[in-house]
Amino acid sequence: VNRPQPLAHDALPSAGADCLVSSFCLESASPDLAAFTRALGHIGRLLRPGGHLLLIGALGITYYMAGDGVKIPTVPVNEAQVCASLKESGYTLIRLEVYTVPQDMNVGTDDAYGVFFVKAMKE
Repeated sequence: VNRPQPLAHDALPSAGADCLVSSFCLESASPDLAAFTRALGHIGRLLRPGGHLLLIGALGITYYMAGDGVKIPTVPVNEAQVCASLKESGYTLIRLEVYTVPQDMNVGTDDAYGVFFVKAMKE
């Protein structure tokens, strides 16, 4: 997702994909908000015009634990930043839903305060 062409040119139909799904990827693959926005643009190149993106991610997360003592840094984003990044990357937001993680469900594997679910269309 950090390369302008994330997949080989012949990996998808020449017109682009009808739909792409990204789940908890972009915030962990991006060192900052600008890289998060660029990654959205990069994967958008894989979609046909009018194609859909289903994006799931963590809100406010700065790290997640990937094993004993392995702390993976992430870029913390909020709802407004996700929406602005989508718009800047050429998507039309169709729907945004947010799930707030209850305090008693925080088990220390990350510091996310919620999860976002996006359906967007590539312009």
